Amino acid sequence: MKLKKSLALVLGATLMIGVFAGCGSEQAPKKDTIKFAAETTYPPFEFADGDKYQGFDVDLANAIGKETGKKVEFVSMGFDALIPALQSGQIDAIASGMVITKERLEKIDFSDPYYQVNLIMVVKKDNNTVNGEADIAGKTVAAQIGTTGAFLAKEKPGTTVKEFDTIPNMLQDLENGNVEIVMLDEPIAKYFIQVGNMANLKIVPVGLQSHQLGIGVAKNNPELTKEINAALKKMKDNGEYKKLEDKWFGNIK
Repeated sequence: MKLKKSLALVLGATLMIGVFAGCGSEQAPKKDTIKFAAETTYPPFEFADGDKYQGFDVDLANAIGKETGKKVEFVSMGFDALIPALQSGQIDAIASGMVITKERLEKIDFSDPYYQVNLIMVVKKDNNTVNGEADIAGKTVAAQIGTTGAFLAKEKPGTTVKEFDTIPNMLQDLENGNVEIVMLDEPIAKYFIQVGNMANLKIVPVGLQSHQLGIGVAKNNPELTKEINAALKKMKDNGEYKKLEDKWFGNIK
């Protein structure tokens, strides 16, 4: 009987060790490379330039890599694929102008906010019927899939929402008269109108919502979140962040 009890205790202890080991394995393994992902049709935050990616978020990701002493990879994918890719471990972080929302925080973690943007509307220059949020109701609206602009438009009564993968296609639909409003973050709207010479479009001068952007990190990788936060703080303290901000947003009016 004592032998049976001893065997039972040993077996129980072994099982408990296995349980604790299993719990520990749920944490993301430490890596010497951070694999960032973004939807790369979102200038000036991220965009493709030939076979390379450029933009504020791309430079920010590379600077975070430098501060943390890690290599950086940057990959492109659809905006609605970013969170699932992070949850499944295909990528380590999202640097894609992603707004920190309550719904997203239920699925992933975010770094400290690194930029603040206003959600605005873009319409044709001769459109005088859209002057504020109340005017969204009953209109045909374009927004990117899975964005806060799409969510807001869907809340308005009688609104038809067309969701797109890329911003150029949304603005083209607006120019062609297929939609009446495009929902965009202000820096991106200004960039496309200015750089794309879209003189027939205008920004409605009323901010709809103010959002904070963060870098998305998987919930099982708190160490990476800490490293990114420390890097962001250091960059803001030593002026490196301001240099990137001026480089990508200084000339947008």
